[in-house]
Amino acid sequence: MSAEPLFLARFKDLVPAHLDAPWSPEDGLEAGELDALLSASPAAQAAQAAGGTFRVPLALYEFHQALGNCPDLLETGHFFWDADELDVRDGYLMFLEDAEESTVWGLPVADVSLPDPLVWRRTTGADEEHGEWSCEGGTFSEFTLDLLEWTFEEEGEDA
Repeated sequence: MSAEPLFLARFKDLVPAHLDAPWSPEDGLEAGELDALLSASPAAQAAQAAGGTFRVPLALYEFHQALGNCPDLLETGHFFWDADELDVRDGYLMFLEDAEESTVWGLPVADVSLPDPLVWRRTTGADEEHGEWSCEGGTFSEFTLDLLEWTFEEEGEDA
Protein backbone atom coordinates (compact mmCIF):
# COMPACT_ATOMS: atom_id res chain seq x y z
CA MET A 1 0.00 0.00 0.00
CA SER A 2 2.33 2.74 1.23
CA ALA A 3 6.10 2.93 1.47
CA GLU A 4 5.84 4.74 4.81
CA PRO A 5 3.50 3.21 7.40
CA LEU A 6 1.39 5.88 9.06
CA PHE A 7 -0.70 3.85 11.52
CA LEU A 8 1.14 0.56 11.90
CA ALA A 9 3.06 1.41 15.09
CA ARG A 10 -0.09 2.70 16.83
CA PHE A 11 -1.94 -0.52 16.03
CA LYS A 12 0.99 -2.70 17.10
CA ASP A 13 1.05 -0.80 20.42
CA LEU A 14 -2.43 -2.15 21.18
CA VAL A 15 -1.00 -5.59 21.96
CA PRO A 16 1.19 -4.54 24.90
CA ALA A 17 -1.34 -1.91 26.00
CA HIS A 18 -4.24 -4.36 26.31
CA LEU A 19 -2.75 -7.85 26.39
CA ASP A 20 0.34 -7.27 28.55
CA ALA A 21 2.53 -9.00 25.97
CA PRO A 22 4.91 -7.64 23.38
CA TRP A 23 3.70 -7.40 19.80
CA SER A 24 5.09 -10.15 17.58
CA PRO A 25 4.92 -10.65 13.80
CA GLU A 26 2.53 -13.57 14.39
CA ASP A 27 -0.07 -11.03 15.61
CA GLY A 28 -0.29 -9.50 12.14
CA LEU A 29 -0.28 -10.37 8.47
CA GLU A 30 2.54 -9.90 5.99
CA ALA A 31 1.69 -7.69 3.00
CA GLY A 32 1.54 -10.56 0.47
CA GLU A 33 -0.72 -12.66 2.66
CA LEU A 34 -2.93 -9.66 3.43
CA ASP A 35 -3.21 -8.73 -0.25
CA ALA A 36 -4.28 -12.30 -1.10
CA LEU A 37 -6.92 -12.30 1.65
CA LEU A 38 -8.27 -8.91 0.57
CA SER A 39 -8.49 -10.14 -3.03
CA ALA A 40 -10.60 -13.08 -1.87
CA SER A 41 -13.09 -10.91 0.03
CA PRO A 42 -16.70 -10.52 -1.10
CA ALA A 43 -16.02 -6.79 -1.54
CA ALA A 44 -13.15 -7.48 -3.95
CA GLN A 45 -15.14 -10.11 -5.83
CA ALA A 46 -18.05 -7.69 -6.28
CA ALA A 47 -15.74 -4.90 -7.45
CA GLN A 48 -14.09 -7.19 -9.98
CA ALA A 49 -17.45 -8.46 -11.25
CA ALA A 50 -18.49 -4.84 -11.80
CA GLY A 51 -15.28 -4.19 -13.73
CA GLY A 52 -13.72 -2.09 -10.97
CA THR A 53 -10.84 -2.42 -8.59
CA PHE A 54 -10.95 -2.98 -4.87
CA ARG A 55 -8.90 -1.12 -2.32
CA VAL A 56 -9.09 -0.41 1.37
CA PRO A 57 -7.99 2.72 3.22
CA LEU A 58 -4.41 2.73 4.47
CA ALA A 59 -5.51 2.71 8.13
CA LEU A 60 -7.60 -0.45 7.64
CA TYR A 61 -4.78 -2.10 5.70
CA GLU A 62 -2.22 -1.35 8.40
CA PHE A 63 -4.68 -2.47 11.09
CA HIS A 64 -4.74 -5.91 9.49
CA GLN A 65 -0.96 -5.85 9.00
CA ALA A 66 -0.54 -5.24 12.72
CA LEU A 67 -3.39 -7.29 14.18
CA GLY A 68 -4.87 -9.56 11.50
CA ASN A 69 -3.93 -12.69 13.50
CA CYS A 70 -4.71 -11.39 16.99
CA PRO A 71 -8.15 -12.69 18.02
CA ASP A 72 -7.70 -11.37 21.56
CA LEU A 73 -8.10 -7.88 20.10
CA LEU A 74 -10.24 -8.62 17.04
CA GLU A 75 -12.89 -10.68 18.82
CA THR A 76 -13.93 -8.86 21.96
CA GLY A 77 -17.49 -7.53 22.44
CA HIS A 78 -17.20 -6.49 18.81
CA PHE A 79 -15.90 -8.55 15.94
CA PHE A 80 -13.51 -7.05 13.41
CA TRP A 81 -13.93 -8.86 10.13
CA ASP A 82 -11.03 -10.81 8.71
CA ALA A 83 -9.54 -9.32 5.56
CA ASP A 84 -11.16 -12.00 3.39
CA GLU A 85 -14.60 -11.28 4.92
CA LEU A 86 -14.85 -7.56 4.06
CA ASP A 87 -18.07 -6.78 2.23
CA VAL A 88 -19.99 -3.78 0.89
CA ARG A 89 -23.61 -2.81 1.63
CA ASP A 90 -25.33 0.45 0.76
CA GLY A 91 -22.04 1.88 -0.51
CA TYR A 92 -20.13 1.17 2.75
CA LEU A 93 -17.19 -1.18 3.23
CA MET A 94 -18.19 -3.09 6.36
CA PHE A 95 -15.40 -4.07 8.77
CA LEU A 96 -16.94 -4.55 12.25
CA GLU A 97 -20.06 -5.96 13.85
CA ASP A 98 -21.27 -6.15 17.43
CA ALA A 99 -21.67 -9.49 19.21
CA GLU A 100 -25.46 -9.43 18.78
CA GLU A 101 -25.07 -8.88 15.02
CA SER A 102 -27.45 -5.94 15.28
CA THR A 103 -25.05 -3.12 14.43
CA VAL A 104 -22.40 -2.89 11.75
CA TRP A 105 -19.67 -0.31 11.09
CA GLY A 106 -18.29 0.67 7.73
CA LEU A 107 -16.38 3.17 5.66
CA PRO A 108 -17.92 4.94 2.67
CA VAL A 109 -16.68 3.27 -0.51
CA ALA A 110 -16.35 6.78 -1.96
CA ASP A 111 -13.75 7.52 0.75
CA VAL A 112 -11.51 4.43 0.51
CA SER A 113 -8.79 6.45 -1.20
CA LEU A 114 -8.45 8.54 1.96
CA PRO A 115 -5.78 7.23 4.36
CA ASP A 116 -8.10 7.33 7.39
CA PRO A 117 -11.77 7.94 6.52
CA LEU A 118 -14.62 8.59 8.92
CA VAL A 119 -16.46 5.57 10.34
CA TRP A 120 -20.19 5.17 9.88
CA ARG A 121 -22.63 2.89 11.73
CA ARG A 122 -25.97 1.37 10.93
CA THR A 123 -28.26 -0.33 13.40
CA THR A 124 -29.20 -3.15 11.11
CA GLY A 125 -26.83 -6.08 10.98
CA ALA A 126 -24.54 -6.94 8.12
CA ASP A 127 -26.89 -9.58 6.74
CA GLU A 128 -29.57 -6.98 6.05
CA GLU A 129 -29.45 -5.65 2.51
CA HIS A 130 -30.18 -2.02 3.46
CA GLY A 131 -30.00 0.24 6.46
CA GLU A 132 -29.61 3.84 7.51
CA TRP A 133 -26.03 4.89 8.20
CA SER A 134 -24.92 7.58 10.66
CA CYS A 135 -21.46 9.06 11.09
CA GLU A 136 -19.55 8.15 14.25
CA GLY A 137 -17.54 11.40 14.07
CA GLY A 138 -14.12 9.76 14.14
CA THR A 139 -11.72 8.28 11.64
CA PHE A 140 -11.00 4.56 11.43
CA SER A 141 -7.83 4.84 13.52
CA GLU A 142 -9.47 7.08 16.16
CA PHE A 143 -12.58 4.92 16.34
CA THR A 144 -10.61 1.66 16.58
CA LEU A 145 -8.25 2.91 19.28
CA ASP A 146 -11.17 4.34 21.28
CA LEU A 147 -13.29 1.19 20.88
CA LEU A 148 -10.54 -1.11 22.13
CA GLU A 149 -9.69 1.24 24.98
CA TRP A 150 -13.34 1.28 26.03
CA THR A 151 -13.67 -2.50 25.62
CA PHE A 152 -10.71 -3.25 27.85
CA GLU A 153 -11.75 -0.64 30.44
CA GLU A 154 -15.17 -2.32 30.60
CA GLU A 155 -13.56 -5.76 31.01
CA GLY A 156 -11.33 -4.39 33.78
CA GLU A 157 -14.35 -3.02 35.61
CA ASP A 158 -16.11 -6.40 35.38
CA ALA A 159 -13.13 -8.22 36.91
